[in-house]
Amino acid sequence: MSRPPEAIAELIADLQSDDEFARSQAAFALSILGEPAVPMLIELLRNPVRQIRMRAAWTLGAMGGPAVPALLEAAEGPDRALRIEAIRVLGVIGEGRALNQLFTALADPDVSVSSRAARSLGKIGDPRAFHPLITALHHPHPNVRYEAAQSLVMLRQRAAIPALREAATKERGSTSWGARVADAMRRAAAELETIAEEHQQFDLTRLEAMLRQVKEERVNDQ
Repeated sequence: MSRPPEAIAELIADLQSDDEFARSQAAFALSILGEPAVPMLIELLRNPVRQIRMRAAWTLGAMGGPAVPALLEAAEGPDRALRIEAIRVLGVIGEGRALNQLFTALADPDVSVSSRAARSLGKIGDPRAFHPLITALHHPHPNVRYEAAQSLVMLRQRAAIPALREAATKERGSTSWGARVADAMRRAAAELETIAEEHQQFDLTRLEAMLRQVKEERVNDQ
């Protein structure tokens, strides 16, 4: 679907409107338009008004795949604020092709970039992020260590539990907003234990049901 640039510009203007109905209609239309609307939406991620950035990010997230190439480019660019927003939206879209850029961003010396990358990796939930996030539990900055712990829960891999517990015993830091990182690591390990137990219970229940079915089939065959 294509529209002339003037029509897209009008929708972009509506997206910044004070009228809630106009904003919602513009966001929907832009997300349906796809790739032709991406460059102007990427520009809005630089807007100094947070609400406008959030609307642009939501629209790009709803658009999904067509927005990814431009977001990947922005995630590697020189504009710090744009990088952070692009990394956040890539996490919302959740496509695995963003992993390499997010792994690079996870090692970025800018804490805002690396912590946002850690969070986005958790949202994507790809198991290939397991080892980079385990490594990030030892990042120099507590914000990144905190986000890495949170994201490991989203990967739902029990193998992270020992690393989380070990890191928690040595952790003394707090995030810039005052959260104790050791507590976050212990909570993450506990959540993964619960998830693992639930999976184990589900597997046992399913196995019992299969065994009952086999017995019933044998009885019926006699």
